Amino acid sequence: MDMILLFLLVGCITGFFAGLLGIGGGAIIVPVVMYVVSQQAIPTDMVMKIALSTSFSVIIFSTASSAYSHNKHKAILWQQFPLLSIGTIIGMLVGTFLVQKMSNTILQIVFCIFMVYTIYGLLTKKKEAERIENVKDPVVSKPALTSGGSLIGFISSFIGIAGGTITIPLLSHWGFNTRKCIATSSMIGVIIASIGTIMGIIYGWNQTNIDDYYLGFVYLPAFIGISITSILFAPVGVKVAYRLPIPRVRQIFALFLFLVVVKMMYTLMIE
Repeated sequence: MDMILLFLLVGCITGFFAGLLGIGGGAIIVPVVMYVVSQQAIPTDMVMKIALSTSFSVIIFSTASSAYSHNKHKAILWQQFPLLSIGTIIGMLVGTFLVQKMSNTILQIVFCIFMVYTIYGLLTKKKEAERIENVKDPVVSKPALTSGGSLIGFISSFIGIAGGTITIPLLSHWGFNTRKCIATSSMIGVIIASIGTIMGIIYGWNQTNIDDYYLGFVYLPAFIGISITSILFAPVGVKVAYRLPIPRVRQIFALFLFLVVVKMMYTLMIE
């Protein structure tokens, strides 16, 4: 019962930040699932892979809910989306293959490094001038969109995230409006999460047992519990994103991620 309540709470937080910051919540989901799964009789080298795959499965719903809400504001960059998504799929397929070859320790180290990068980005993000809504979208070449998508997918496959911490800075660098960056990031997150989930099920099919509530590398109790509340709270985050400035929220989220990284690094050192 306590475990279900934990997953429901994590879903509330995940959904809210998915809508608010355009992230899927993998930074929250992965450590929680790691902790729960590590208490079970699961081989150590499978723990991180289960956490990543389960994170992707949940992110499908939190990002889809977020993208649906953003699309009501006509903020998704549909013209650029096809090439971005093609690149993302390629990057995810290559990345998920390599993940299966890596040890649990290496994957945790990679996760911690990326969380440090995320914290840095949250704390140093300057106030954007592109909050002006009616600025014409910049022109980005087709190779740049495809290669950019590949980078987003490749990195996301190692971290169990929807790619928001990569997609948003990349689109902002190209000159797109911040709200459009967040909205498009949510839609790209649906692609990332779908591929990550499918590959996690395929690679883990013969390594786990459905009687233990696993579908491949997807841990079903976490998937169901977190998904239910994340869907409900993503629209709440979207409403806040369109009404309030969010620098303070970024700082609070950065502090939370810092505590997660410290805990994971401590665990790595005592293993």
